[in-house]
Amino acid sequence: MKKYVKMTILLLVLVISATNLMAQGVVEKPVVKVLVLDMFEVGANKGDFAGEFQNYYETYFDGAESYTLNSMPLTLYINDDGVAGCIAGMGKAQASSTLTAILSDPRFDFSQTYILVSGCSGMPPQRGTLGDVVWANELVDFELGHAWTESDIAPGTSATFLRSEGYDRAGYIKLNASLSQWAYETTKDVVLVDDPKAAAYRANYGAAEALETPAVRMGVSVTGDSYWHGEHSSLHADEVCAAYGAGTYMVTQMEDSAFGVAAMNYGLLDRLLVCRDVVNFDQPYPGQTVLESLSASSGAFSMGMKNGFLVGSKVIDSLVANWDSYGTTIPSVK
Repeated sequence: MKKYVKMTILLLVLVISATNLMAQGVVEKPVVKVLVLDMFEVGANKGDFAGEFQNYYETYFDGAESYTLNSMPLTLYINDDGVAGCIAGMGKAQASSTLTAILSDPRFDFSQTYILVSGCSGMPPQRGTLGDVVWANELVDFELGHAWTESDIAPGTSATFLRSEGYDRAGYIKLNASLSQWAYETTKDVVLVDDPKAAAYRANYGAAEALETPAVRMGVSVTGDSYWHGEHSSLHADEVCAAYGAGTYMVTQMEDSAFGVAAMNYGLLDRLLVCRDVVNFDQPYPGQTVLESLSASSGAFSMGMKNGFLVGSKVIDSLVANWDSYGTTIPSVK
């Protein structure tokens, strides 16, 4: 009898264990529809002076589930609609390691995830203005390749960059043209905010484009780990873009190429969207030094944070609202 009872108990334990394992096996992972990546926040995630993440946090992630990533000092938020967000950090190393940590986490389903990079940038005054929001269609790395300064070459020689094909995979990345165009068409009529201080600062520049009011645009995004500044640095960026056969650069920042490589590594490059708001010109105005320009307040920071969110959130909402279609079929302009 005792032997029978023991066998019965053992059988019950095995059945319960098997049931638990089966239950664990059918638990569905959270499906991440859109992953929003911002680079920094100024203070708290809500209720104070807003950096890149705050507007997204207050709209999508206040009260959402939060997760720690692979023992890294990162928090990933995921709401009930499948929108996720994280402060990725600044610079290429932070960007690539953060996105890699997120996409390698087995707790979540990223198989159909759209990645939205939304952050601030600089722009040449001849190509747009403070408060603009630019959808990237190509990513160019400012540093990858062979480079030198004009002082190291013969007088009359202008080239300062030589493309190296060994770096091409990361040096020049074409985004999904159809998706980028769809994002632009979806948001081109968004009414952007302006600021009197930014308007006054624009007036220091002679280019007609610099004097315009904020608009949604599209173009090349140049990534550099250094926060470079100045007319000659801008010309160097043009030279690097030309070496790759890329278009004319519109914005400069410190992370996009790294996000592109990480997305490529996980098979999600065709779902990567890069949205950059313009908070400064990448060179001084006539009569202003580079250091004066770097330390000057253009009046565009808060305006840029707002405009970037207005544009980025419209794409997020469209992707989520049409998930039955966009989950499997990447949107394009019809």
